[in-house]
Amino acid sequence: MNILDDIVTLRCKYCGAPLDKKDLESNDPYVTCSSCGTTQQRIDAKAYLDQMMGQVQNWISKALPGGFSLSQSENVDSVARYNIFNTNIKPKIDAEYTEYKFATNTLISNPMMVLPFTTDNSAVPVHSSTKAFEFNAKVKSVEALAVDVSSKTLITDAEDLASAYALIINNTKLLQEDKPGRYILLANNFTEAAKAFSKVKGYSSATTRFEALAQISTGCEKLLNGDAMGSQSYFEQGTTKLEALKTNLFSDMNLGIMYQAVNLEISQAHILTDISRFITTGVNSDPLKILNVIKKVFTFQYAKSGNWGYLLSNKDRFNEIFEYLSNAMSAKNGKTLPITAGSGDYLIPFWDIDLKYSFQTGMAWKKKSVEVSEDILVPADFVIDSACLSNPSSALTDIFSIRPEKSILAGISGSETSISGGEGIGKLSMASQNSPGARKIVIPLSTKKEAEKVVTDYLTNRMSSDSKLKLSKPYVKCLIYIPCKINGDNLAVPEEFGSLIPERIRRTKVSELITI
Repeated sequence: MNILDDIVTLRCKYCGAPLDKKDLESNDPYVTCSSCGTTQQRIDAKAYLDQMMGQVQNWISKALPGGFSLSQSENVDSVARYNIFNTNIKPKIDAEYTEYKFATNTLISNPMMVLPFTTDNSAVPVHSSTKAFEFNAKVKSVEALAVDVSSKTLITDAEDLASAYALIINNTKLLQEDKPGRYILLANNFTEAAKAFSKVKGYSSATTRFEALAQISTGCEKLLNGDAMGSQSYFEQGTTKLEALKTNLFSDMNLGIMYQAVNLEISQAHILTDISRFITTGVNSDPLKILNVIKKVFTFQYAKSGNWGYLLSNKDRFNEIFEYLSNAMSAKNGKTLPITAGSGDYLIPFWDIDLKYSFQTGMAWKKKSVEVSEDILVPADFVIDSACLSNPSSALTDIFSIRPEKSILAGISGSETSISGGEGIGKLSMASQNSPGARKIVIPLSTKKEAEKVVTDYLTNRMSSDSKLKLSKPYVKCLIYIPCKINGDNLAVPEEFGSLIPERIRRTKVSELITI
């Protein structure tokens, strides 16, 4: 029997993966790859197989000594095969295997899960999946020459690691594209990768991780198809596995590099569990409505360039926003949120930011420096308003826009205590944990880092026009919810804002708010 018969099967021309057995037995002129999801003509898959086998044959002919044929290897004694393998084959496999092993470890140090309606292009593989699958085929082609335990172990480890690596490469592509059915493909690849890793010495942690991610991916597919109850057990099982793995990674010298990625995947799994529980047991039992809310949150066209592009293009921000969404859903399910006093049917999220500054006041011998601590409030959806990004003063309570009336005379005498007008904002920002009740909760769309940046930009502009003003770095204290009434399609904020109502709030249309 030809030694290459075992690896001959139709191959996907796009990623190099072996196609399913059902495709081999079918007479359908079109076949669909269960790894990358692409559909192709059967004749094209056969053409790619022929091309790949030609490359394998070429590799074999260069590796083997002249006059030796793999088809005759069964008739060659074990000593000769041992010598041929160790002299001609092993050095080639060792070199490529070391390269692929390093590339695999580097790739799996990245997060491999993505939340619904989001994408992630942070994981960049060194090789294409076709190259990894081709290496797998090369190694498989010389199995018959491995006669001792060490050689056989090298062969099986190289085969399985290359296969797992190729499948994970395909998943990095799926993470970059929000398309229907991608979670089925992710689950398929994670499952097969876990099986392959389970056969490679030192990769038990990868096996556990990808088994868990396969379960979470299956849960995502069920969730997106409206089966929230069915998804919940998959999320919970996957989370349990990842949490147990996280503890063990501290002592894993080979795969400890996965720790940060696993930690992020656990956070994502918790968020998904919260969503499935909320839809299953929450006040709103319509899963499609909740999923539509989630989709709106993550499909806004945020700025992609300029000073804000690097922040708003970072997909990690969605994990934080998803957490705020999860907290809001939990509050609707009986838990609490930090809510300020007041009446209103809408709970508007604001970032409460502590600002400390100093300024010089007084003249001559009365001259002195005064330190002040005040609060700045930033509407937590400011990132979807391009005017806020170009003019940060419109994104917040502009406390320096109005100087206290007595400040001119007080500035001469040195009795001035403040050059800002935000004393009332500090009182307004006092929040305590309360139930939202029947009030609508507006979903935050920005992160702490983005809130800090918009205030920093505002202060930079302010300092350039007032040389006596010395400002410290703003400190983002927390996210709070302020009850607001509505007036037609506009928001009516509490009177404590006075003249410091952010322009973003004035421009807000209630009909465009994302609420639960």
